[in-house]
Amino acid sequence: MLLGIHVLACNEEDVLGRCLQSVQGLADEIIVTDTGSVDRTAAIAEAYGARVIQQTWEDDFAAARNAGLDAARTIWVLVLDADEYLGAIVQRTDLRELLRSAHTDAFRVTIENRYGGETGETVSHEAVRLFRVDRGIRYQGVIHEQLVHPGSGPIAVDGQLCKLTLEHDGYMPEVIARKGKAERNLRLIEKALLMEPDDPFHLYNKGVTLCQLHKPKDACTAFSLAYLFARAEAPYRPVLIRDWAKALLALDDFGGAAALLHREVDRYADYPDMHLLYGDSLMRQRRVMEARSAYETALEAGAAGSAAARYVVEAGAGTYRARCGLAAAEAALGRGDRAQRLYAAAAREAPRYGPALAGWAEQQQAAGERDEAIRAALASSVGLAAPGDVALQARVLGGIGAYAAALPLWRAAQPLAPADARAYAACLVGAGHAGEARAVLLGALGVRAADEGKPEHGGRVSLVTEAVEQRQSLLSSREPYWPELCMDTALCCWCEGEALDEELRSWLHGSADSGMQQLEAALLAMDGFLAGTVSGLAIRADIASLLLERALRLGMLPLAGKLKESGTELREGYAEQLYLNGYTHAAAGLLLSAMESRQLRATELFCLGEILYGKQLYGEALSLFEQALQHGAPPERARFGAAACSLSLAREALLPWATAASAQSQQFGGGWPHTDLEQIGTALTRVQAAGWRTRFSAAQRRRAHVQIG
Repeated sequence: MLLGIHVLACNEEDVLGRCLQSVQGLADEIIVTDTGSVDRTAAIAEAYGARVIQQTWEDDFAAARNAGLDAARTIWVLVLDADEYLGAIVQRTDLRELLRSAHTDAFRVTIENRYGGETGETVSHEAVRLFRVDRGIRYQGVIHEQLVHPGSGPIAVDGQLCKLTLEHDGYMPEVIARKGKAERNLRLIEKALLMEPDDPFHLYNKGVTLCQLHKPKDACTAFSLAYLFARAEAPYRPVLIRDWAKALLALDDFGGAAALLHREVDRYADYPDMHLLYGDSLMRQRRVMEARSAYETALEAGAAGSAAARYVVEAGAGTYRARCGLAAAEAALGRGDRAQRLYAAAAREAPRYGPALAGWAEQQQAAGERDEAIRAALASSVGLAAPGDVALQARVLGGIGAYAAALPLWRAAQPLAPADARAYAACLVGAGHAGEARAVLLGALGVRAADEGKPEHGGRVSLVTEAVEQRQSLLSSREPYWPELCMDTALCCWCEGEALDEELRSWLHGSADSGMQQLEAALLAMDGFLAGTVSGLAIRADIASLLLERALRLGMLPLAGKLKESGTELREGYAEQLYLNGYTHAAAGLLLSAMESRQLRATELFCLGEILYGKQLYGEALSLFEQALQHGAPPERARFGAAACSLSLAREALLPWATAASAQSQQFGGGWPHTDLEQIGTALTRVQAAGWRTRFSAAQRRRAHVQIG
């Protein structure tokens, strides 16, 4: 027999059928090695005509896989995991002809690994999965096992690339959590490290597993040791550097990530992911000019098209992701037209990639495009056929403050996931419909508002019971969104001038979860404060601050004015919070008024200086930046602000000379003011590229002239 399909499985009844269905008709035999399933895995395998090999699990993946290979009756085998499946229809005749005419013992296949549910959340790599089992090729290693020829030691089997593609979704975060894969893998890796303590491949895989367990700091320790011991030619070394850099970025260690990548980008010049991450780390350090160059190099590497054969590659790293990074750099340099073109190009490459659509919409709005025109442009790119596509466009429009344009899309995209329900509610609030937003949020929590379809008898008891049951369901599923939903619901109640819903109170009450208890206490205390029955001293300051910040982000300005009165720190920092949320005019009024009665804090001086700089009052702004430096403002931003003011003042002083020089070119010895103006312009561009100015979203920019009532 020519070809066998081999699958290793344990309690995989939810995915095994999909796997085996994808290979139907291709093979002469199917072998499923079962390592102790207690569900319907074996029965499903037999239903697809598979021969089931029962193998005792010995904490050794190689031993389990080799048990299946030892039972093979075919010349070739194609190895899959139960959570993998063939990604495209494969013709039986084409595959068998490939194997019959092969002059090699093995073929690599492309594996697409999905790590999230959004467009582009995929990494791909190539691995040997199709090989001649009759040549004695077997697996080696208790975990992350490798294929080796008999007697060849640690040298892994390699082969030509064939056209087969496997899709894999077994490392989606929810799957990892539900099946405990990361905990199992860490235990096996620790076991392997007991035998080989300095093995860099084990150390690298330990770092990956710790990342999956949301422990980036511990992961960086493992990655650093792997980096120390790994040979320069080790095939996993590039992805080790990539993953270490991602972990450093997760820890906000932008300098560490940039330093690591700076050492390695030349060695891996054709690896777009490395250049993309280098650009990201530089952007986070406000080194925009350097980041721009890194993104351009990532695009060049992507265009070369050779990365897939050597590296683990993230979808879009050498195309639309890098193009979005380059667009962000151009926007930071004040080149809005270029940024818009780049975002549009990225959206054409990946029509459903959220960051490309969001950047494109924001640049269109900054250029003065009408909301309905932006909506039409998004629809032409994405389409309106699927509810997910409609919700994506609604999120983008809501993100730029185009609430009226977004609402019809949200209403057409039902039903919504909780995260989308929160975004829909934010649009409703922005459009002045806080009451409707409250109902949407309660629905996301699984609770009907009290005035929606109450039964005649026992209605209130029914709603309360429903709230408690839904709360237990959400908490047991470890969903991360319930605190935000509860806070937004409370804010909508207060925005309408009402007390907390009894349904929300019931949802919050009686939980054993400490986070739930703290949130309940804070919301009830704030509810009492707004009603005039509780002192602000009873409210936890951190949660009160979160409520105020969220109210301002949602545009609930009258409510925010009340919330700030719950604490002295909130009241004193209110003007700064207004500014950071885009209320520039309102913040300026409060800060100027405060200057008459007290010394402004360093951060307030900086905010006011930035406001005056935006109004081209450079002398006044310079004075404020200098004062901010004296009072302890973040030195880098304040110094850049002062430098921008000084350069702008110099430019203003030179402009009359340059105008006169243009009229009488000989008067100033050949036009030296123009040369100085060019140099000042270049310096200003570099200063602005440092990212010292507060970045406002498109939605926040719309609030610049809102007055405090």
